[in-house]
Amino acid sequence: MAGELLFYRFDNGVIATGRLSSDGIFTQLATGRIGDRWTRIVALGRELFFYRDDSGVIATGRLSSNGIFTQLATGRLGDRWTHIVALGRELFFYREDSGVIATGRLSSDGIFTQLATGRLSSRWTHIVALGRELLFYQFETGEIATGRISTNGIFTQLANGRLSTRWNHIVALGRELLFYHTDTGQIATGRISTDGIFTGLADGRLNERWTHIVVLGRELLFYSIATGAIATGRLDTNGIYTNFADGRLSVGWRIITGVV
Repeated sequence: MAGELLFYRFDNGVIATGRLSSDGIFTQLATGRIGDRWTRIVALGRELFFYRDDSGVIATGRLSSNGIFTQLATGRLGDRWTHIVALGRELFFYREDSGVIATGRLSSDGIFTQLATGRLSSRWTHIVALGRELLFYQFETGEIATGRISTNGIFTQLANGRLSTRWNHIVALGRELLFYHTDTGQIATGRISTDGIFTGLADGRLNERWTHIVVLGRELLFYSIATGAIATGRLDTNGIYTNFADGRLSVGWRIITGVV
C-alpha cells in the first residue's frame, strides 16, 4: 500500500513530496513552499493539520496522490500543546506539563471543530494511536497506559503497565508497535489489543541515529536529519521487521509526515 510523504523545513517553509511504494522504493514528486515555523503536521486521510505551539495558529491542507499540496483553511487554537495525535477524523491534543487534553474533528474540506476537554496524568512523553486506542509511554520510567477515543471525542482509560525505559521512537503499524533506541539501534515490537492490553512480540537491531521514523501502511521510512540517509522496510503482523532499501535525501528536513 504505502503512500505519499510530505517533507517540511521549519526555518523557511520549504516543502517536498515523495512516494514510498510497498516494496520500499522512494520516488521524489514535487517541491514548493508554505508558511514557516509550523511545529506539528498531522495527517488525517489525505488532509493535513498544521499547528504552531507558540501561537496556537492552525492551518489545513490536502496532499494529492501525485504529491501536490493544496491549502484549505486557517484558524487558531490554544497554544503549547505538546502532542497532537490523529485517530480517524478526530484529533487528540495533550499538554505534557499539565495533563490537560482536548479533542476535535477535521472534516474532509479542512474545517476543524472542537469536541471535548479534560485532564489526564502529566509527563507522558510519547502518545501513539492504534485505531481508536492510544498508548501513553513515559521515557524515564517505562510506565505505559492505554485509552480509547470515541468518534465524539470522549476519552476512556483502559489499562496500565510498564515496559523498558528510554525508547526514543514509538510508531504504530496497524495494531503493532515498533520501539527504537536512537543510540543503540535496538528495536522491539509489540501489539495493543482493542481493550488496551499490550503484548510483546520480537526484538532486534537496526542502524543507530535515525532521527525520524515515518509509517505508511505496513512500510517504514527511516531518515537521518544530519546526513540525509534513508532506509525503508516493513513490519508484519507478527512484529517481524524486514529491511528493503537504502538511499539518501537532502539533510535538514525537520518534519516528515506520511499520507496514505
